[in-house]
Amino acid sequence: MSANPAADGRLHVGVDCLVVGDRPSGVERAVVGLVEGLVEIEPADQRFSLLIAEGREEALPTGREIAPLVAPPWAGGRAGRVTYEQFFAGARLSAADVDVVHGAAYVLPLGWAGPSVVTIHDTITLSRPDWCQWHNVIHYGLVMTRSARRADAVIVPSAFTKGELVEHVGVDPSRVRVAPLGVSGEFAPAGEDAIERVRERYGLAERYLLCVGNVEPRKNLAAVIDALSSVAERIPHDLVIAGKRGWKCGRISAEIEHSPSADRIHRLGWVAHEDLAALYSGADLLIQWSLHEGFGLTPLEAMACGTPAVVSDGGALPEVAGDGARIVPLADGADGLAGALIELTEDSQARAELSRRGIEHAARYTWAEHARIVSQVYREVAGAKG
Repeated sequence: MSANPAADGRLHVGVDCLVVGDRPSGVERAVVGLVEGLVEIEPADQRFSLLIAEGREEALPTGREIAPLVAPPWAGGRAGRVTYEQFFAGARLSAADVDVVHGAAYVLPLGWAGPSVVTIHDTITLSRPDWCQWHNVIHYGLVMTRSARRADAVIVPSAFTKGELVEHVGVDPSRVRVAPLGVSGEFAPAGEDAIERVRERYGLAERYLLCVGNVEPRKNLAAVIDALSSVAERIPHDLVIAGKRGWKCGRISAEIEHSPSADRIHRLGWVAHEDLAALYSGADLLIQWSLHEGFGLTPLEAMACGTPAVVSDGGALPEVAGDGARIVPLADGADGLAGALIELTEDSQARAELSRRGIEHAARYTWAEHARIVSQVYREVAGAKG
């Protein structure tokens, strides 16, 4: 294997995209966004092979210098992915004659010894293992930590995550690059016809508040439900929760069942990507009051659609949201969140101003810019090993 560009002068980069499934969310969408950005910028000095499980190739954007590097179908499942990454992916990438390997979702293949880059989206399994599944704590505690320490460069989506990585893993800050995630072009204010179609498809009320993300404890949905219950007599809104069932989601189900506003809370499950822009656009507010986030893509997507966002100060959310969203500190409790909900739902001018600021703010985040930063990191690590 060589650390130098191929005979045609271009750097051949292998990107591990095995995490991408048929219903992408969270980190999977960030990996898809990276590929989308690479397709858009088309760096003249680079070409890309995307490691992806057979049958899932269509989940990734395609480009002139981007081709799938197909793994067996069984590598698409969780256990299969872990096994393939650690015991087979290194040899597969070496056989493809790649120059640099990018572990785009926390992990580098064990069998790869050449120039490498790894993206660490968050360090929650290290900083707050009590918010995570035990097998994730074990797996990422071992493999993510090792990957971050042996990579030639580490990419993170926020300065907050960089700080946590340095603190909990001991990575030299000079090896860490911050590359904020982007917002795809389809996230823009939807027309009334599209909004109405989504309302009908999912049986939504005329006015609703929206939460988007996997249903798990760190999303702090119990506090959102409490806030809604306390203001239910003041506002006409329903609460819509869109996201896959996650770890300990049974607790959220119980919270909903016992809420005095249970009849106004609607769980949609995973929502198809093509419906998200209209779902965001139809909401009066997007709420992401998480306990911890390594970035915060959901509020940016909502802002791009013109929907005002209310976020917590958990993790990187204040850094990412900036002045484009209303930030309600977690220390204010559900009562503080309830106060913000009343203010914004009852004041159309305040919502309009927050919508304007949000659209302007979200426009600063693009996958093309994310890909430019990452592409430069590929050059740096290849040059350092050349």
